[in-house]
Amino acid sequence: MNEDFADLDADRDGAYDGDQASGEEYQDGPVGPQPVLAVVGRPNVGKSTLVNRMLGEERMITGPEAGITRDSITLDWQWQGRPVQLVDTAGLRKRAKIDDKLEKLSAADTRRSIDYAEVVVLLLDATRGLEAQDLRIADQVVEEGRALIIALNKWDLAENASSLFNGVKAALEEGLSQLRGVPVFAISAKTGKGVDDMIKVAFDLRESWSRRIPTGELNRWFEAAVDANPPPAPGGRRIKLRYITQVKTRPATFVVFGTRAGQLADSYRRYLLNSMRRDLKLGPVPMRLTFRGQKNPYATER
Repeated sequence: MNEDFADLDADRDGAYDGDQASGEEYQDGPVGPQPVLAVVGRPNVGKSTLVNRMLGEERMITGPEAGITRDSITLDWQWQGRPVQLVDTAGLRKRAKIDDKLEKLSAADTRRSIDYAEVVVLLLDATRGLEAQDLRIADQVVEEGRALIIALNKWDLAENASSLFNGVKAALEEGLSQLRGVPVFAISAKTGKGVDDMIKVAFDLRESWSRRIPTGELNRWFEAAVDANPPPAPGGRRIKLRYITQVKTRPATFVVFGTRAGQLADSYRRYLLNSMRRDLKLGPVPMRLTFRGQKNPYATER
């Protein structure tokens, strides 16, 4: 886990609870009737301006100074008749640069908002591009299991716009390798450019993030995926994968059962997750996958 967020205690590995073997659906995260959309980012990237644009009124105080927003503020809102909880947050700087006690409390409040959210919009300043702190925040959002959108704000002021956009996407593919294809939008909180398109995708991601895959469909996919790329045989000992089950949603969490399944490398986990996103149309949302071996009851203990 990134040291800048080391004070957060969260489930990172999709830990499996034996009581879930019955196939009952468990949910990890918000389960309210309306989406929870949080806007996060470094100080002075335009978070409150974006929230005001979405609300259609000057509800949040804005200005050129960084740090005007100190506390996360949750607002009830409707987009095209659909209810949303919208969360404006304080800016997140690198921990080493935070020396003010109030700012530390604000940063902790923002991190709690990430944990509370369902979809997180990470807002960047297009005049500054993608910085290391942006990748740290993005990594934290994904580790918390929340759906992520990247929005390049102040697009109306950006120079070499096409090159900038492609550069940001390439940097995300490299720096956020655990989740490929995160949606990236060029927006202007000042003019409203791109904002509606971004919100529509937020609803789509939330639907994928909440999806429960029928057991039959899931295992038909699993059988085909394993046949197409059988697991390796470490030390010449065959690994037999038997079935897969979904034990949680929000984010989707799966457990694969089999003989010596616990010996599978992370590369095979990535293969299954990427195939699942592609074949089951889950898209770029965080998912968790663990393997559980089944002990041979006839094996002689030594």
